[in-house]
Amino acid sequence: MTNLIEINGIKLTPVIEFFPTDFSRKDRKMPDGGAACAEWEPYWKSCLADSGVEGLNPIERGSCYVATSEITAEQLARALSVFLEDCGGLAELHDADSRPILSGGLAFSAYRHGILVLPTCCSDLSNLESWQTAAGYTGLSWEMLWIGHPWLSVKFQQPWLVLSDLHESDDPEARWMVDPADLRDAITAAEEELNRFKKQLAQVLSGLGFVGNAMQVAADLSGFRSAESNP
Repeated sequence: MTNLIEINGIKLTPVIEFFPTDFSRKDRKMPDGGAACAEWEPYWKSCLADSGVEGLNPIERGSCYVATSEITAEQLARALSVFLEDCGGLAELHDADSRPILSGGLAFSAYRHGILVLPTCCSDLSNLESWQTAAGYTGLSWEMLWIGHPWLSVKFQQPWLVLSDLHESDDPEARWMVDPADLRDAITAAEEELNRFKKQLAQVLSGLGFVGNAMQVAADLSGFRSAESNP
């Protein structure tokens, strides 16, 4: 356990991915240095502005993720047309099988450590379920904690929940130890924020002219299985 880092003051922040090329309407060249270079954020903001989405800030420099709590109704309304392009737009939301879950997930951070892990490739807002499962895990062997790929793994080592570093191999490397109760509190707070966001999203859908059960659709987009079970 000597190589593990004990962390407390855990926070799981719901975030949505705003990938720049999805929003760009001009022939913009991605900075040569990628997300790590100083030119990335101006490039990212310019791409979003092409689709009328302005005033957003990433949760971390070089990231494409924005906290749901920082997105206004106007920004969300403008972004939705981009998010829904692949499924056929607003009209296709009447078909439950065509509704996507918004790309993103939960940013994992801790007091005095800042952001430790962001969602990875192919993650979405339904990732809350993976964290809920992990918080209750009591097995001694590693179990996947899906946050996209690469992912984390988790195992129980009394009284701690041990989290691995990001990996895609069969040999996770232990990285952090957390109090399961602390993690459960963070999950509760994240779920409350996702419920708030779901209601905001439902209002935006109605404002855009969606006719139907906007709350159910918002629940699906937000990663909830049922709006009725998540009032």
